[in-house]
Amino acid sequence: MNYAPYAPPQHDQGPYGGGAYVQHVYRPLGWKTTVSIVGVAATVVLSFLQTGASLANPDLLKHPEENLGPILALGLLGLVTSVVAIGTYVFFLLWMHQAAKNVRAFGQVGLEYTPGWCVGWWFIPVASLWKPFTAMREIWKASDPDTVGPGAASHWMAAPVPATMGVWWGIYILNGFVGAGIALSSLDLSGAAKGVTVGPATFISHALLGIAGALLIMIMRQLAARQETAWQRLSNADRMPVATAATAPNPYTPNPYT
Repeated sequence: MNYAPYAPPQHDQGPYGGGAYVQHVYRPLGWKTTVSIVGVAATVVLSFLQTGASLANPDLLKHPEENLGPILALGLLGLVTSVVAIGTYVFFLLWMHQAAKNVRAFGQVGLEYTPGWCVGWWFIPVASLWKPFTAMREIWKASDPDTVGPGAASHWMAAPVPATMGVWWGIYILNGFVGAGIALSSLDLSGAAKGVTVGPATFISHALLGIAGALLIMIMRQLAARQETAWQRLSNADRMPVATAATAPNPYTPNPYT
């Protein structure tokens, strides 16, 4: 168990904490970071491959009897893409949940988002447009190594946030609206599906997905490194020798030389 004496056990504070006493333990983000990064990269690549395959074979469904093999291959590629995307989403949320627990293990106080709500806000309609981003900002700020331990230079709330985080979230949200537009364009006026046509909007969506994925990979790697540095600082503080005050002479002790 990773424990530092300067990281007191934390309540899950904030308006959504529930008030239960929980002692959080620091755990490195290592393997969760690696799996999430691989998943993000694989999702982007597979999405491009799926779209490229659909564009290269636009008339497959017009003659299903003659193209059964390619149709099955394209369907399998789509299934693999969906499974990888869902798995990546799950591992990323596990990563974010642990990152939120780690900042509490650092002893940071005044946090708004509990580890549970750092995950939960992703599934709340409308609020999911900004709440996950503000939760990520809070984790980033509270992971600043200069704000942990007995010699903290400043409070975590004053820690800066890189512009790349805002760009990542803006592109992610924009891609969501583009994807919604593509889905709506595949419906006729009665609401029945009329099939999705691969076009410029699809490639724009994939380009946005690729940019957002690259920025997210950068953010995850940097945040994992920040938390490791913060924990090392706490651990080093634990090993520092404690200075002892000089003992003043006792005036009531007789001097044998007088």
